[in-house]
Amino acid sequence: MKRRDLPLLGDKKAKKVLGDLCQEHGIAVSLIERLIDIQRDNLGRGRQVGITQEFSAAISEFIEERRETADVSH
Repeated sequence: MKRRDLPLLGDKKAKKVLGDLCQEHGIAVSLIERLIDIQRDNLGRGRQVGITQEFSAAISEFIEERRETADVSH
């Protein structure tokens, strides 16, 4: 099983449901995938020190990319 082969990301029906929910809430599936990767990278670290900062950085990057895209399209 490859790293990203979670049922949520590997199953076509599950990925469609995730995609639909993300679209409904204005979130990219790639952001969810990035947050899952961060969580997986931090598994087994005990207290997972720094994970909040990593999540915040990923979300901030997503928001910034959205702003840049919106600025370019106007």
